[in-house]
Amino acid sequence: MCSVLQPVSCGARSRIPGPKLRFATVDDAIRLRKFVRRQFPALSLMGAVMACGQVTEPVPAAIALSLSASSLTLPAGNTGQVVLTVVPPPTGLRLNLRGLPAGVSGSMSPAFLREGETRSTLTLIADSAARPSDVTLTIEALTPGGDNAGGTLQATAKLNVHVTGCPGYAIPSSCPPFPTGGNNAISGVVLERSKTETRPASGASVWAWVQYPNGNGYSAGRVLTDSDGRYRFSILPNALIVLQTGGAGYDQPCASTVELSGPSATANLEVVAQANPIAETGPAQPALVGVVYETTASGRRPLSGARVYFEVLFEIVAATTTTDELGRYSFCRLPTLAGTVTPVKAGYVTAGRSVSVSGLVEMDMEMKRQ
Repeated sequence: MCSVLQPVSCGARSRIPGPKLRFATVDDAIRLRKFVRRQFPALSLMGAVMACGQVTEPVPAAIALSLSASSLTLPAGNTGQVVLTVVPPPTGLRLNLRGLPAGVSGSMSPAFLREGETRSTLTLIADSAARPSDVTLTIEALTPGGDNAGGTLQATAKLNVHVTGCPGYAIPSSCPPFPTGGNNAISGVVLERSKTETRPASGASVWAWVQYPNGNGYSAGRVLTDSDGRYRFSILPNALIVLQTGGAGYDQPCASTVELSGPSATANLEVVAQANPIAETGPAQPALVGVVYETTASGRRPLSGARVYFEVLFEIVAATTTTDELGRYSFCRLPTLAGTVTPVKAGYVTAGRSVSVSGLVEMDMEMKRQ
């Protein structure tokens, strides 16, 4: 007949008084021990088996923790995961995570490994305001129970985490929920064109939009041209780049979109004064030309001075122009993307039209007074 003493340290009798559970064989006692550990892991039966007057306690095998990666780069506003593996399979382990920096949260799933479970996934989330930092996280594996200590430490694993910002993003204090930036650059010259001459546009503002194939996109911000009209964007990824310039009093009739797939690209831009629009009859294709009319009770007449916008990718303005004295407008070098064309003039009802441009497309539009 064997018995299990109430809680004792390994290899020692209990000092806590209480009844003894008696079993016909040692195997029966061990089976109960395993049953309790499996069904009530937080209670973890620590009693020892007494056989023939001798107290024995099975010694747990040493365990080892391994990670699917020793380091993790975590951009602000993004999520990263690492898989933890325990060898050999434990009979019950609680997993703790220590060392999280401000702005980063983490969780283990599952946080408790039951008998036969060997893997847990560590998920780290850096919020959009997380600051760049390099930290080392500690993952602890503990057996449950153990008075106020919360368990007995069995093993640890270290994970180096590199928290980055959102490089190349226009608003670094509020990163988007996907990676940004890269090692590419776009540069060029902004030229102001009139009917008689072309000259560099100094101090012009150039804006860039980055569009990924999966639909994500972000603003790369603005840069100003130097005295020779030159500009440059760096830290760009492989993506479609939409460049926009102009500013107060100027249009950009020719769009500039670049499929960036290498370390550098060149894109020159042109601006035209709104006060002196140029309506070309044979612009560089893909192109869109037409006339904007004012609809009246007596018919329609050409409407001059209407600002016309060509938008793609959910209201990203790729090109702008202004109708001349005959109501004519023209766009050139448009992207082969579905777009929306919208004429705008104070005192008139605004309505856009969808269009897909390939080659030379002619499209007239009408506006009514409010």
